[in-house]
Amino acid sequence: MKHTIIETVFTYPKSLLTAWKEGDKSWIPQGAFVPQDVFNQPNYHFGEYYALAQFAELGWKGSAFYALGDWELNNSKYDEGRSLIAQYINSERLAVFKALRKELLAGEPDLFLYKDDGSVLFVEVKKESDRISKAQIDCLSQIKSILDCQVGVVYLAEEEKDYTPKSYEIDYIALPDSWFNKVQ
Repeated sequence: MKHTIIETVFTYPKSLLTAWKEGDKSWIPQGAFVPQDVFNQPNYHFGEYYALAQFAELGWKGSAFYALGDWELNNSKYDEGRSLIAQYINSERLAVFKALRKELLAGEPDLFLYKDDGSVLFVEVKKESDRISKAQIDCLSQIKSILDCQVGVVYLAEEEKDYTPKSYEIDYIALPDSWFNKVQ
Protein backbone atom coordinates (compact mmCIF):
# COMPACT_ATOMS: atom_id res chain seq x y z
CA MET A 1 0.00 0.00 0.00
CA LYS A 2 1.16 3.55 -0.62
CA HIS A 3 1.01 6.40 1.87
CA THR A 4 1.34 10.00 0.71
CA ILE A 5 3.22 12.55 2.78
CA ILE A 6 2.58 16.19 1.91
CA GLU A 7 5.20 18.60 3.21
CA THR A 8 4.23 20.92 6.01
CA VAL A 9 5.65 24.37 5.34
CA PHE A 10 6.84 26.62 8.15
CA THR A 11 8.06 30.11 7.26
CA TYR A 12 10.79 31.85 9.19
CA PRO A 13 12.14 35.41 9.18
CA LYS A 14 15.65 35.71 7.76
CA SER A 15 16.55 37.84 10.79
CA LEU A 16 15.96 34.81 13.04
CA LEU A 17 18.41 32.69 11.03
CA THR A 18 20.96 35.51 11.13
CA ALA A 19 20.54 35.83 14.90
CA TRP A 20 20.94 32.03 15.25
CA LYS A 21 24.26 32.16 13.40
CA GLU A 22 25.34 34.97 15.74
CA GLY A 23 24.57 32.80 18.77
CA ASP A 24 21.01 33.77 19.76
CA LYS A 25 19.24 30.52 20.65
CA SER A 26 16.85 32.13 23.15
CA TRP A 27 13.74 31.08 21.21
CA ILE A 28 14.40 27.33 21.50
CA PRO A 29 11.44 25.79 23.35
CA GLN A 30 11.97 25.66 27.10
CA GLY A 31 12.87 22.17 28.23
CA ALA A 32 14.27 21.12 24.84
CA PHE A 33 17.59 19.32 25.06
CA VAL A 34 20.36 21.37 23.43
CA PRO A 35 23.82 19.78 23.39
CA GLN A 36 26.83 22.09 23.56
CA ASP A 37 27.78 21.43 19.93
CA VAL A 38 24.59 23.22 18.83
CA PHE A 39 26.13 26.38 20.31
CA ASN A 40 29.60 25.56 18.97
CA GLN A 41 28.39 25.08 15.37
CA PRO A 42 26.38 28.22 14.55
CA ASN A 43 25.63 27.18 10.95
CA TYR A 44 23.93 23.92 11.92
CA HIS A 45 20.69 22.78 13.56
CA PHE A 46 18.61 25.93 12.95
CA GLY A 47 16.08 23.95 10.91
CA GLU A 48 15.60 21.23 13.48
CA TYR A 49 15.12 23.64 16.36
CA TYR A 50 12.88 26.00 14.39
CA ALA A 51 10.65 23.07 13.41
CA LEU A 52 10.74 21.84 17.01
CA ALA A 53 9.56 25.31 18.16
CA GLN A 54 6.74 25.30 15.61
CA PHE A 55 5.59 21.84 16.67
CA ALA A 56 5.80 22.90 20.33
CA GLU A 57 3.19 25.56 19.55
CA LEU A 58 0.99 22.72 18.27
CA GLY A 59 1.33 20.78 21.53
CA TRP A 60 4.21 18.46 20.61
CA LYS A 61 7.33 17.81 22.67
CA GLY A 62 10.42 16.21 21.24
CA SER A 63 14.06 16.01 20.43
CA ALA A 64 16.47 16.49 17.57
CA PHE A 65 18.90 14.16 19.35
CA TYR A 66 17.61 10.62 19.61
CA ALA A 67 18.54 7.30 18.02
CA LEU A 68 16.32 4.49 16.87
CA GLY A 69 19.31 2.29 16.20
CA ASP A 70 22.24 1.11 18.27
CA TRP A 71 24.73 3.59 16.86
CA GLU A 72 26.73 5.99 19.07
CA LEU A 73 25.77 4.12 22.24
CA ASN A 74 28.47 5.93 24.24
CA ASN A 75 27.46 9.42 23.08
CA SER A 76 25.59 11.01 25.98
CA LYS A 77 23.84 13.59 23.79
CA TYR A 78 21.51 10.79 22.63
CA ASP A 79 20.68 9.45 26.13
CA GLU A 80 17.59 11.59 26.75
CA GLY A 81 16.22 10.85 23.27
CA ARG A 82 16.85 7.11 23.64
CA SER A 83 14.99 7.20 26.95
CA LEU A 84 12.01 8.90 25.29
CA ILE A 85 12.06 6.36 22.43
CA ALA A 86 11.95 3.52 24.99
CA GLN A 87 9.03 5.22 26.70
CA TYR A 88 6.91 5.87 23.59
CA ILE A 89 7.79 3.10 21.10
CA ASN A 90 6.66 -0.52 21.46
CA SER A 91 9.80 -2.46 22.42
CA GLU A 92 9.02 -5.46 20.20
CA ARG A 93 8.46 -3.25 17.17
CA LEU A 94 11.64 -1.31 17.97
CA ALA A 95 13.66 -4.56 18.17
CA VAL A 96 12.43 -5.59 14.70
CA PHE A 97 13.17 -2.10 13.34
CA LYS A 98 16.72 -2.18 14.76
CA ALA A 99 17.35 -5.65 13.34
CA LEU A 100 16.24 -4.59 9.86
CA ARG A 101 18.31 -1.42 9.92
CA LYS A 102 21.37 -2.83 11.70
CA GLU A 103 23.80 -1.91 8.91
CA LEU A 104 22.00 1.30 7.88
CA LEU A 105 23.19 4.45 9.59
CA ALA A 106 21.64 7.00 7.25
CA GLY A 107 18.08 8.15 6.91
CA GLU A 108 16.68 8.61 10.40
CA PRO A 109 14.43 11.68 10.50
CA ASP A 110 15.61 14.89 12.15
CA LEU A 111 12.94 15.02 14.86
CA PHE A 112 11.26 12.62 17.23
CA LEU A 113 8.04 14.22 18.52
CA TYR A 114 5.50 12.98 21.04
CA LYS A 115 2.45 14.03 23.02
CA ASP A 116 1.43 13.00 26.51
CA ASP A 117 -1.47 11.02 25.00
CA GLY A 118 1.08 8.66 23.38
CA SER A 119 1.00 10.14 19.88
CA VAL A 120 4.35 9.90 18.09
CA LEU A 121 5.58 11.68 14.97
CA PHE A 122 8.93 11.43 13.20
CA VAL A 123 9.79 14.41 10.98
CA GLU A 124 12.42 15.03 8.32
CA VAL A 125 13.27 18.76 8.07
CA LYS A 126 14.40 20.42 4.82
CA LYS A 127 15.45 23.99 4.04
CA GLU A 128 16.64 25.88 0.95
CA SER A 129 18.06 23.48 -1.67
CA ASP A 130 18.14 20.47 0.67
CA ARG A 131 16.15 17.55 -0.76
CA ILE A 132 14.94 14.30 0.75
CA SER A 133 17.09 11.27 -0.07
CA LYS A 134 16.07 7.73 -0.92
CA ALA A 135 17.53 6.55 2.41
CA GLN A 136 15.30 9.06 4.24
CA ILE A 137 12.19 7.98 2.30
CA ASP A 138 13.01 4.33 3.02
CA CYS A 139 13.44 5.05 6.74
CA LEU A 140 10.13 6.96 6.91
CA SER A 141 8.45 3.98 5.23
CA GLN A 142 9.98 1.56 7.76
CA ILE A 143 8.99 3.77 10.69
CA LYS A 144 5.40 3.94 9.45
CA SER A 145 5.19 0.19 8.74
CA ILE A 146 7.22 -1.35 11.56
CA LEU A 147 6.96 1.15 14.40
CA ASP A 148 3.38 2.10 13.46
CA CYS A 149 4.17 5.80 13.97
CA GLN A 150 3.16 8.85 12.01
CA VAL A 151 5.80 10.41 9.75
CA GLY A 152 6.14 13.77 8.06
CA VAL A 153 8.36 16.11 6.11
CA VAL A 154 8.69 19.81 6.94
CA TYR A 155 10.08 22.41 4.58
CA LEU A 156 11.32 25.67 6.09
CA ALA A 157 10.73 28.58 3.73
CA GLU A 158 12.14 32.02 4.28
CA GLU A 159 9.36 34.58 4.71
CA GLU A 160 8.24 36.28 1.50
CA LYS A 161 9.63 33.47 -0.68
CA ASP A 162 7.12 31.36 -2.56
CA TYR A 163 7.28 27.65 -2.01
CA THR A 164 4.95 24.90 -3.19
CA PRO A 165 4.86 21.87 -0.87
CA LYS A 166 6.02 18.60 -2.36
CA SER A 167 4.41 15.24 -1.78
CA TYR A 168 6.16 11.92 -1.31
CA GLU A 169 4.89 8.39 -1.73
CA ILE A 170 6.13 5.82 0.75
CA ASP A 171 5.42 2.11 0.93
CA TYR A 172 3.33 1.19 3.93
CA ILE A 173 2.56 -2.29 5.18
CA ALA A 174 0.37 -2.36 8.28
CA LEU A 175 1.87 -4.95 10.62
CA PRO A 176 -0.49 -5.98 13.42
CA ASP A 177 0.72 -6.18 17.02
CA SER A 178 -0.08 -9.91 17.02
CA TRP A 179 2.72 -10.42 14.46
CA PHE A 180 5.27 -8.96 16.88
CA ASN A 181 4.14 -11.10 19.80
CA LYS A 182 5.15 -14.16 17.73
CA VAL A 183 8.55 -12.78 16.75
CA GLN A 184 11.31 -13.45 19.27
